[in-house]
Amino acid sequence: MKLHAGAPKSDEMGLAALVALIGLSFLSLLGLFIALQATTEIRISDNYESHVQARYAALAGINHGRALSRGLSFDDFLIGPDGTCDPSPAYRTLARSFIFRNPIPWSLARSLNITDPVMDLAGIPDNGLINTGKHGSTEGLVLIPLTGIAFPQVHEGGGVPGVIARYFVKFTDNNSESSEIAADPADDPFADGDGVVIVRSTGIAGTIRETKNNRSTHNSVAMFEVRLRRSLTFSLEAPMVIQGNSVQSSLAQMFLGNGFDIQGGESNPGIATIDTDPSDSVFPADLVRLRLQADQYGNIQGQGLQPSVRDITAAVRAHVDKNLLLSASYLRGFVRDSAPKFADSLFAGHQSWTEGNVPDLGNFDMALAPNEPSQHPKVTLVDGDLLLSGSAQGAGLLVVTGKLALSGDFAFVGMILVIGAGDIDVAISGGCIRGGIYVAAIANQGGIPAWQTPKFSIGGTSSLRFDRQAIEMALRLIPPLQLSFREITSTIDP
Repeated sequence: MKLHAGAPKSDEMGLAALVALIGLSFLSLLGLFIALQATTEIRISDNYESHVQARYAALAGINHGRALSRGLSFDDFLIGPDGTCDPSPAYRTLARSFIFRNPIPWSLARSLNITDPVMDLAGIPDNGLINTGKHGSTEGLVLIPLTGIAFPQVHEGGGVPGVIARYFVKFTDNNSESSEIAADPADDPFADGDGVVIVRSTGIAGTIRETKNNRSTHNSVAMFEVRLRRSLTFSLEAPMVIQGNSVQSSLAQMFLGNGFDIQGGESNPGIATIDTDPSDSVFPADLVRLRLQADQYGNIQGQGLQPSVRDITAAVRAHVDKNLLLSASYLRGFVRDSAPKFADSLFAGHQSWTEGNVPDLGNFDMALAPNEPSQHPKVTLVDGDLLLSGSAQGAGLLVVTGKLALSGDFAFVGMILVIGAGDIDVAISGGCIRGGIYVAAIANQGGIPAWQTPKFSIGGTSSLRFDRQAIEMALRLIPPLQLSFREITSTIDP
């Protein structure tokens, strides 16, 4: 058969089919590549988003744990709400290891059901949970549970809410460190010796499920660690501590009558002084003694001394925390910057409180356990003078930047800090201050905090009694210091 002119030849038709096939193949591969690329980008985006969520959840846990530690006992955290722990040597060895610091194991965190983790976490001990501490036969109230704190995801238009992320927090001791062993030779992992603890927070957020090495993972995990330490700067060693290069009377006389009583006990002086300039010839302890009459010596007792007045400057200088008392800048920063941030009540300007209009200054019953639910000590800051008269009571930490004048039937448990004007007049009757009083006078000179002369007078039937438990209660109300911060990974620990 003869082909018409212009008709395509068979080899040309075959070439066209081949070109079309190649084009279709290329377009198919391109479509597949685009689909795979889109899937990969979605996975990368989802993984990144979930990792960010896990990090922020972990940071939230750190901040939550640090905030809750104020006012509570580290020992109660370490041993857990039931007040018991596995006594076996194997468990105690485990409790001293770095892996024990993790709120939950890494492998479990990656596959944890963050919506309902109860079953997954069954069997994990409660040691390290933040709680109020066991008192009597009642277990402590857990403040961040073993199942963590969830960030809910509420769907638009209703529906069952989901969980975006969840964080878990655990406190452990800084075992094997020299400072801990010095205070706790047994290196007990469930008892704090040096006031330093390790806090770890694990943040977990859901992401796309994957299977690696026959293990299913569907969470992003982040973990952070901080070290917290109780500040012992104001751990007073006497019922009355006066700091300055000199000391003067707040009233006409420093000691009025024979009705007052200052008791330091067997181990502590009645009045302790801190000399801000020990290089000169002025010694505040001597000035205090000179203002006492011979028949008043017996009113100030402690350490077997009469009168019990002792300079403690050297001991303060040698202590890592108390040494800060020798810095006028630190003390001014404490009352001006730090204390206002954690005070339960703040009063600005001159205050005159009489019976009936005294604000709630907290309460603390020495006959009850420190963590008994009815105990409610408070931090009260008065930025100015305070005149308090009549029947009143309080507990916790009272900070006054101006002059403090106490009269009437006043009872207080804890610490009273008079920092600023450094002027205190105690003339109470029928009440008692259990714990300690600290007085330091500081004023700005050319914008720089400088030492001034403190003033002190006591009379009436005022009773000041040193009490270690009351002071420790007050110290717990001061937020702990953060010594370090770092991120923990599954391959880097410590």
